[in-house]
Amino acid sequence: MSGRPQPLPDEARIVEQAQQGDRRAFSQIYRAYARTLYGYVLIPMLGDPDDAEDCLRETFLAANRALPNYTWQPSGIYGWLKVLAKNKARDLLRASGRRQRLRGAFAEHVDAFGGGVAKSPGDEELEREQLRGQIEGLLDTLNPRYAKVLRLRLLEDRERDECAQIMDVKVGTLDVLLYRACRSFKQACEKRGVALRGEL
Repeated sequence: MSGRPQPLPDEARIVEQAQQGDRRAFSQIYRAYARTLYGYVLIPMLGDPDDAEDCLRETFLAANRALPNYTWQPSGIYGWLKVLAKNKARDLLRASGRRQRLRGAFAEHVDAFGGGVAKSPGDEELEREQLRGQIEGLLDTLNPRYAKVLRLRLLEDRERDECAQIMDVKVGTLDVLLYRACRSFKQACEKRGVALRGEL
């Protein structure tokens, strides 16, 4: 099988029906091209099956929304779907890169409360409790969804899939939410006068 599948028989008619809201026609398009997009576009770009599945789902949701404005091309609809899939993958890659930077930046923001002076074990435990209280106090000032995603993903270090399920969002949406939450946390730190080196 090549990277570009053969167009569906009578594809122009099927696409037109899908544009008019025919779910069976849209399902035909999905069945014809989903696995090729997954195997030849999304897996090579992302390398992670779960991320590729997320992007595939987002690709066809986007296609369903945009299909009424799609202009038929003689080469078929696959090229258009491939562009959508690549864009979704790039969005996720950008969010993933931000997430890694943000995890470090968030830890640095939290460390900024601690001072860095050597202390006895008892003092360290007390300070950890005080630090957690300060962080919780800051989180309480944020948008509740921002506070929740920060607690789940960065303080409790839960997996992305678990966090997305708890938050009732897709994994890609979780990444964007986490990015915005970390920015909001940084701004809250600055309002408290905590000096931070990380840039978001």
